[in-house]
Amino acid sequence: MPSYGGIVAGGGVLAYTLLGVDWNEKTGECAFLILDPHYTGGEVLKTIQGQWCGWKQAEAIFVPGAFYNLLCPQRPQSL
Repeated sequence: MPSYGGIVAGGGVLAYTLLGVDWNEKTGECAFLILDPHYTGGEVLKTIQGQWCGWKQAEAIFVPGAFYNLLCPQRPQSL
């Protein structure tokens, strides 16, 4: 069975890597764990958290009516 990584989403001038989904069954609210693929700095947690990697509401990252491409990469079993 192949191994899956994050989903790369691009639309307009924006690009994101979707790493996780948090769905609240009681409220119906949904949040996405987003990694900005443009980050090139070091592994400094204080710098990365929030702006470069964090939980975002759908309204903050997806524009209603916009078209998005989704890339769902798979790693071969041999890796």
